[in-house]
Amino acid sequence: MSVESAQQDVQVSVGKDFVIIGGNRVEVSPDGKKVTAYTNDGVETKAAVERAAGITISADFNTVVLNGATIERAADGHLVISSPGAVFTKPGPANDTAAKPATHEIGAIESTGEHKGEIYGGIYPADNKPIWFSAAPRLMDHYKAAAWAEGQGGSLPTRKQGDYLTTLKGKGGAFTEIFNRGNSFPAGYVWLAEPGAYLSYGAWCQRLSDGVQFNGFRYDVLPVLSVRR
Repeated sequence: MSVESAQQDVQVSVGKDFVIIGGNRVEVSPDGKKVTAYTNDGVETKAAVERAAGITISADFNTVVLNGATIERAADGHLVISSPGAVFTKPGPANDTAAKPATHEIGAIESTGEHKGEIYGGIYPADNKPIWFSAAPRLMDHYKAAAWAEGQGGSLPTRKQGDYLTTLKGKGGAFTEIFNRGNSFPAGYVWLAEPGAYLSYGAWCQRLSDGVQFNGFRYDVLPVLSVRR
């Protein structure tokens, strides 16, 4: 997965155990204790700061936390790395074109990796982390929906994630099919995670055409989208 800052010419690509930031490749072991930077721009190391596992990308796209290691691209292009283990530096390629993959567009379906078959939804602004949606909504009632989403390795979208989904309308790619369902019931709706009114019988759902959210009855059969982070 790669993203590009709209404010700066900074491209970030993140894999399971690597980061490509500004054309520099940094590999991080699963425990974060071995970091290898392939760069010709210089590396500065700093004392380790305890970080949670997973992937975090800063709002300005200049800092990535991966597997507990922090990789920052300084203003002059050199890397600043904080890791609980050793940091190794190796020369980057003379021509780093191969290190810069094509920008991953919102709406693209992942073809490889753990998100294979899912739609890339960009960087979710609430926490500046990547978000993916299942490409093919499944029809089922809300009682089954949460378990199905968890079985996909994700969860039902929250109401806030549903609001963000609405902002992806018109972005193209696979989202065209998601939103091209009109506003008919049930095809043009999706289940959300939060319970709604009507005691144990209610749950929130969202109309895709305009993003309006409603209380629905959990036994209604609606399309289900799984969200992966």
